[in-house]
Order: sequence, then C-alpha cells, then structure tokens
Amino acid sequence: MKKETSSQKMNTISECINNAIKEGYTRDFFISSPGLSHNGTERLYAPEEVIIKNFYRFEGESDPADSAILYLLKTRDGTRGTLLDAYGVYSDEDIAAFIKEVNEIHKNSPGIRTKLSRYIKIGIGAALAMGAVAGLLYTRRGHATHKFAMG
Repeated sequence: MKKETSSQKMNTISECINNAIKEGYTRDFFISSPGLSHNGTERLYAPEEVIIKNFYRFEGESDPADSAILYLLKTRDGTRGTLLDAYGVYSDEDIAAFIKEVNEIHKNSPGIRTKLSRYIKIGIGAALAMGAVAGLLYTRRGHATHKFAMG
C-alpha cells in the first residue's frame, strides 16, 4: 500500500485530485453547519471522527486569490475523500473552523526519527553549553590558582 504522505510532486489541483482518486479518496466532502458530509449520504462527521491523511497547498503564481489547499480525509468508518478550500484570506470560515478541530493530522505527525533527531540535537546543545560553562570555570579557576601560586 502506498503511503498517503508521500512527497510526490504534483503541479496542479487536478493532478492531485486524480492521484487521490486512484488511491481511494473517491468522495467529495463538504462542510455544512453541523459537520462534514459528502454527496449521497445524510451522515455527518464530527472533527474527532476525521483524520487528515495529507494535505497539499497550491499557490497562484500571479494572483493570491488562486491559492488553495486540498485535504485528503479519512473518517473513522473508513470513508475516504477530498475537501478543497481556498487558502489564505479567501478561505471558507466553516472549513477552517472544522479543520482546526481535527486532532489527527498524519502529514504533520513527527515520526520517531524526527523525535529522536530533535532530542539528540537538544542533548548535544546542552552538552556543548555545559562544556562551555565548565571550560570557563576551569579557565577562571586555573588563572586564579596560577596567579596565586606565582605571588
């Protein structure tokens, strides 16, 4: 099975949607005031029933109004589909509010490698800082002892 969070380059929204359909994201989701739904059903999904498997941002080269974001969504009952919104100042407030409430976003979830990398960097930074402080203390103590011994 292909990983939904691949970094495959797609230049247009239609390329991205076509690829999503091939991967099984066949429903066109929309937001209504009570929740997320798709055509052909009266079922409404709350934000806690939705997983954002991936998302793609598209920026208009000459016009910011052409900016969009495409979400690949999977619901707890297995329904998969896409949700398209304008990006930036033209975004739909209802979509933005719903997406903000979704807790599970796979594209942004750091993997164990990322977590370890971050902790290793923090550890190295702390060790270097401690070494620098120890070096300063040693140097100061060494100079003080040296001056005292000579005097």
